[in-house]
Amino acid sequence: MDISPITDIPGRDRLLVDAASPSFTEDVVERVRAYGVAFVPGWLTDVKSAADEFDTAFRVEQGEPEGLTDTGKNLSRRYGRTVTGEQLKLTMPEVGERHKDIAEIFRSPALADIANGYLGTPNTLNRWVILTHDYRAADEILDFHFDDIGTLKFLVYLDDVDENNGPFEAIPGTHLRTRDIRIQEWLRLDDYNKIRFKVFSSFSEELFYVLYGQFKMFLRAKRVQFTGPAGSLAVFDTDTLHRAGYLAQGRLRRVARSSTYRGFYP
Repeated sequence: MDISPITDIPGRDRLLVDAASPSFTEDVVERVRAYGVAFVPGWLTDVKSAADEFDTAFRVEQGEPEGLTDTGKNLSRRYGRTVTGEQLKLTMPEVGERHKDIAEIFRSPALADIANGYLGTPNTLNRWVILTHDYRAADEILDFHFDDIGTLKFLVYLDDVDENNGPFEAIPGTHLRTRDIRIQEWLRLDDYNKIRFKVFSSFSEELFYVLYGQFKMFLRAKRVQFTGPAGSLAVFDTDTLHRAGYLAQGRLRRVARSSTYRGFYP
């Protein structure tokens, strides 16, 4: 494992991609490869119909959402509770059948090109599509973490997002180091529910320093907040430390995101 300090941590401007760029997909892949994350403000100009479908999806869902595990993980097969709201986990065929405008977002050829460019082929594009409805106030929707199984995620804001309604945040440049940590966690534990994915709260200050070459307060200070209008797109390797931030009283955040995997995911 490389234990040299992480020093090349860019600001927001270096992570932005122009949706109208003739080299759009290449620009996104380049940033994700270098820093683990890219952000495209206003990628979609109109998401009203998708937002309406989002609301309908939760309105017609039957039963109570499944709760979180004792380690704060959402293991729901479909309809689950989150710290600040609820989520629906759907396959792409389900989305295509029930929520055609949301499906159209993730069927964009540009997203397939990005996945092929970053993950290579074959890959399983949009294996899961997750709709997340956050509406309960919290200092943060979820603390900085990595995903237990590494994926490439496409995340689309269905609302205008500012600093008060759960903006997506990431610490660029942490993806390669965190990938090693994730693999070591699996080798050590081989249990999804026991993987320590919230590195700031789960690891001691000393272990954190050994792993990242910086103490927690200094690495956390390098976080980048991605505010933007509805239709903005975040593309990120889930080994990049990331979180959903502050959600103020009376505010909500509606997000549609998908997970794409290397190789074939049944």
